Amino acid sequence: MNNIGIDFGSTYTTVAVYHEQTGTPVAKGLTEGGSPFVPSVLTYYKNKTLIGKEAKKLKHKAGARSFRGFKMMLAEDDPEQLKARGFTDKESPYEITRQFLQTLLERVLERDGGSKVDRLVIGVPEIWNMEFNSVDGRARLRDICRSLPMVNPGTEEAPNIQVVSEPAAASAYFAHNFQLQTGGDFDGQILLIDYGGGTLDITLTQVEPRPDSAGNIGMEISVLYRTGAGENEEKGKIGQAGIVYMETVMRRAIEEAFPELEVPLDTDFYRAVDDLEEELQDCSSSIRDIFTEYGTDTDMLGEDYMDEDDALFAEIYYGSKPMRTIPVTYQLLARVYDEVIRGVFEEKLNEVIAFMEKNHIDYNNRNNERFKIVLVGGFGNYSLVHMQVMEKFAFSSTDSRQSNIIKSAEDNETAISLGAALLASGAIRIRNTAPFSIGVAVRNSSGRYSLTYGLRYNQDINFNEIYWQKDREGNPVYMLALTGGIQKFLLNTQSDDRQAVVVTPKEEFRKLLAQAVEKPKLPFVVGFSLDSSGVITLHVQTYDILRGPVGDHCNTIELTSIRSLFDIQTIERAYEHG
Repeated sequence: MNNIGIDFGSTYTTVAVYHEQTGTPVAKGLTEGGSPFVPSVLTYYKNKTLIGKEAKKLKHKAGARSFRGFKMMLAEDDPEQLKARGFTDKESPYEITRQFLQTLLERVLERDGGSKVDRLVIGVPEIWNMEFNSVDGRARLRDICRSLPMVNPGTEEAPNIQVVSEPAAASAYFAHNFQLQTGGDFDGQILLIDYGGGTLDITLTQVEPRPDSAGNIGMEISVLYRTGAGENEEKGKIGQAGIVYMETVMRRAIEEAFPELEVPLDTDFYRAVDDLEEELQDCSSSIRDIFTEYGTDTDMLGEDYMDEDDALFAEIYYGSKPMRTIPVTYQLLARVYDEVIRGVFEEKLNEVIAFMEKNHIDYNNRNNERFKIVLVGGFGNYSLVHMQVMEKFAFSSTDSRQSNIIKSAEDNETAISLGAALLASGAIRIRNTAPFSIGVAVRNSSGRYSLTYGLRYNQDINFNEIYWQKDREGNPVYMLALTGGIQKFLLNTQSDDRQAVVVTPKEEFRKLLAQAVEKPKLPFVVGFSLDSSGVITLHVQTYDILRGPVGDHCNTIELTSIRSLFDIQTIERAYEHG
């Protein structure tokens, strides 16, 4: 069976498949030289659609139209934002993503054999599970996967497509490794530091072994805290992450070698940045050796202290007429890291440390087997990033905080896709929980809104099962169309009821609600269900107070676009009286 997991990154995408014969997930080598890292780039050139390295190499050619960063634009509806990133109605983020994923999976099937993907699990940033607006992106990504001709979508009751958070997938993989190496279930916290080309995501997850209703042990993975920087934080913009670092190194190197030159952000410049990126990837071990030997203090990385051969990291060719040779030194690599990365990385690490200290999490104990720290993502493997983390947490050579969960350093970069492949295979399962609380806002006798929900934040759920809105005594909450029907909704992204808000449906959503209610003579109740991609559906059921539901039919509305459904400007606080 072709059970496939995808880490769909802003700058790189990796794919893993689960091999039933060996019981292990394997990252697929899909690029030249067998690398699993496929640049998340799509280029149209001479009536061809190219992805990955081929697309990246040709993106500077005359007549080529190239796209990157399309994943994070999936939930964007602002035409000005889309136009600024080069998208059009025909070449939208939805369509570019669809063509990228279809071409990617065609390549996987061609190499592995078979014509269909039996189960597909794809990772998305945790922030997509934390913000109401991001449900748009999850729904659109799910719909894209459903539309791919080689993917078996399954049924509503047994879907074969699942959109999961990247920290959950990575945590599942590392906890699975722990189980294989120790024979026991991991029960504790994992601090995931995901540093990519466009983003920094730091997520603290709680992993607990929990039995399901049938008694099968699975992993309950919940997010305790998250912070970050870069593209996930400020949509459409790439902040203090790998791409900005490499662009800054290249610009400084050119300016130092040829002070009289202006350095426009043109084809020649980006080609040089691409070459620098390849050098950084290919020479990761030698970079680590140099910084281990000489340290990261920029004063100690000059020619006065280093052997002449050691001081030079690489020579990059820049321009064409004339072609110039640009030296890039280790001192420059360290200096730009201090300017661009170190400060914001330190700030975000301090944020998660403050949370752990406040909540008495034993993160500094080198012998703590129930707390792990893992670096994932392409830039997370960069030695200066790795060294900053090692220094921050005072790692020693015999440190339990990374033991028994890491098989190889290379797996760290592909952990999300490997975990997604394990989930696709059913070899491991994770707890399904509601991403936020939602219900119809109902005023109580005191005139305040009652905190009654259909789904409550972080509750255990079964996919596609309807959870009816009930009061605190467990009784259905009845409504009448004749008294206004559904007027407002109650939303909450946290377990703290004080954070609940009331929002008003927009006009188009009001029309859908009116059609769903259809002014029944009997009262009606509302319920909510969640699919495997985190998309919530509203259900309206006519209800007899004495006899229960009337008939089997429910009117449904899929809540795929929070911004288009709700008027966020109308937010009211929703404290319950007393």
